[in-house]
Amino acid sequence: MNYKIVSNNKDIINKANTIFTSLDMNESIHIQEVDFWLIDASTLSKTSLLSYKNRKEYSKLLFIVNNDEEITLCLQNDFPYFLKTNFSSNELVSWIKFLIKDKKEKTLKLNDEMILNFESKTIKTNEENIKLTLQEFALLNAINSQNYVNTNTLVGILQLQSQTSVRTIINRIRKKTNNDLILHKRNYGYKLNLSENRSKNESNFSSHIKELEEQNNLMQEIIDSSPVYIVTFIHKQLYCINKAFRDFLGTDIIKELWDETKGDFFQLIKQNSKELETLKTTLFSKGLHEIELYDFEKRDTNIFEVKTYYFENLDKHLFIFEKK
Repeated sequence: MNYKIVSNNKDIINKANTIFTSLDMNESIHIQEVDFWLIDASTLSKTSLLSYKNRKEYSKLLFIVNNDEEITLCLQNDFPYFLKTNFSSNELVSWIKFLIKDKKEKTLKLNDEMILNFESKTIKTNEENIKLTLQEFALLNAINSQNYVNTNTLVGILQLQSQTSVRTIINRIRKKTNNDLILHKRNYGYKLNLSENRSKNESNFSSHIKELEEQNNLMQEIIDSSPVYIVTFIHKQLYCINKAFRDFLGTDIIKELWDETKGDFFQLIKQNSKELETLKTTLFSKGLHEIELYDFEKRDTNIFEVKTYYFENLDKHLFIFEKK
């Protein structure tokens, strides 16, 4: 598998290169032949965001984030796979193994007569397989968008010298396919002519999203109504304290927790500051643990046994508290 690292951080580059080499991965020479991208979110721009969005169809993308703003940027642009700057070797290896299993679409139906194959970089018709150059293939992926892609943007994505080079590649594709695959709109740019397919795909996609939202709402309702005390963390950030536990701790305490400490759940735990970080690490490890929580109303503490579960693909922790 070919990889490319996009970062200005020499430490990240050296560390990642060592890991990739140990996995027998090869650094890609041509940008059009990259299978796995490791992208430092600090390098993202409007042009590169569009480029990576269009590469999602056939490449595996993993982002390195440095702060909450970069996490937000990734999620807002539908890039769900990321890890922190201080990632460990095991973290990166785990992500690579996970993304290898994440199957990408191998083909894209261009119209009733033509199918684009991402693996062979060919357009299959009823009569022949049309071989595409790396630049032609990359351009088709770059304009595989619902919106028109500006010509200057395409120059940047394809790393060309001028707009003339873009038009030359498009003319070659049109000549090879003898088909109006590419739409052009003055002052807007180019896009693939996929109106019928796209509307159908978007309808299917919307139905899947709606189904997932309904499932998530149902799961949240079950967790919230459970008499068991449940706390969930996503990316080690507090996500939910279920209703039974909120009632036990007191709504005023929960409100103060969010308002004053930005949801730092560990402020409720009886522990001195020097030991707090060690305790967090312990609780985020799978298994059975024991802690004391403050009862602010009674000015007392309660001892809890905590079972920690971890869902690796979601980077989600589930804590179940049982009062002793």
